Amino acid sequence: MAKIGLEVHVHLLSKSKLFCSSPADYEGKEPNENTCPTCLGLPGSKPVVNKKIVDSAMMVAKALNCQVSPTMFFSRKSYFYPDMPKNFQITQYEIPIATNGHLNIGDMKIRIRRIQIEEDPGKLVHVGGSITNAKYVLVDYNRAGIPLVEIVTEPDFKDVKQVREFLSKLQSILEHLEVYDPAKEASLRVDANISVEGGSRVEVKNITGFASVEKALSYEIVRQENLMRMGQKVAMETRHFDENTRMTVMLRKKETEEDYGYIFEPDLPQFNIFEKAVKAIERQMPELPDARVQRFVKSYKIPEKQAQIIVYTDKALADFFEECVKLFKKPDFVSRWIVTDLLKVLNWNDLTIKKSNLTPKLFTEFLKAMDEGEVTERLGKELIKELVPTGKSVKELMRGKMVPAKIDLENVVKEVVKENKKAVEDYKKGNEKAVQFLIGQVLRKTKASGDPNKIRELIKKLIK
Repeated sequence: MAKIGLEVHVHLLSKSKLFCSSPADYEGKEPNENTCPTCLGLPGSKPVVNKKIVDSAMMVAKALNCQVSPTMFFSRKSYFYPDMPKNFQITQYEIPIATNGHLNIGDMKIRIRRIQIEEDPGKLVHVGGSITNAKYVLVDYNRAGIPLVEIVTEPDFKDVKQVREFLSKLQSILEHLEVYDPAKEASLRVDANISVEGGSRVEVKNITGFASVEKALSYEIVRQENLMRMGQKVAMETRHFDENTRMTVMLRKKETEEDYGYIFEPDLPQFNIFEKAVKAIERQMPELPDARVQRFVKSYKIPEKQAQIIVYTDKALADFFEECVKLFKKPDFVSRWIVTDLLKVLNWNDLTIKKSNLTPKLFTEFLKAMDEGEVTERLGKELIKELVPTGKSVKELMRGKMVPAKIDLENVVKEVVKENKKAVEDYKKGNEKAVQFLIGQVLRKTKASGDPNKIRELIKKLIK
């Protein structure tokens, strides 16, 4: 059995970096453009804490059921890599901002050991190869000093599926708090600690993307199990996940905490966090995903599983659903199409709802066209493949297509029920297969242009 613990590094949204006024927006900038003496660690420069980040970190802590520390301070974590120009990282060690939290995944409670604020290192660019065989390495310090929270879990995960569910729910919480943007480059990175029964702990560093986390963990568990099966030792080491080979490779022997030589950061004071400040943060907290799921189920009468998919996939998707329901008062119809077809098309085109050209107005016009019988569900499943990436209206998409004439479906159903009395009697006796037979007869008469779900409803309503 595997034992997995996570260290999740999350970029917190801010206009400036954690300890200086350099812009935090590093995407698309020239290398080393957003830098200053402080984030470059030049002699005589002094850090100043970004208060917005402390507030955001407290909000994350409360959302993850953590205890906010009454005092906190920063430490220097010493290591000699080129991405840290000071040769140390300002982080929290002895007293982080929060401890002892949890996040429920289904019936399982994942314990949160600590949440700490720290600065991000710079970005290494490996030219002519990967981290293990590049010809040379360039360093871009635009990202050095970007504010992070590191969320450290206990080793409570038993398999990869639980890790994926945890990360999906965590991302949804961070989006609802509006402290994080998943679209930004490397905005959420995972270090995973993995061990199998009887083996040493191995850390896989800097995994980006949920799919990569799954692949890295799956590979590492199999690798360690195979070593144990052959009677070999699993070395305690730090490894890197190679996206191309889908394998982990050894980077270095695992450091211990003593290797980092933590010392109190002398240029920053100890901070007191008063109870009234924590209460003020709690009052600002928005509706969180679990509460939103329950509201969707209660207010919109949609299945809980559909509500979970909509909310946990993407906050923007949950907002999109609510905007659609305002325009088209059939939430069950909206949620079913989002979960079964819209998400499939978004994934196929590697899009999020934000990046697509689809608006609530366009989507609800599309749904209304099907609901009113102007477009069959079968045709709708084809039209949505163009609707999402192009943002064209239903009328534009239907131009030039062979659209079946509008059918009086209710009269066709009445005919079929009248002509098939035995199947009707069989259904009344509890034979559900009889309904399928009747649906088939209606589809035959309509040349397969009716909506099977609507036909089913009409048949059952008529028989009753």
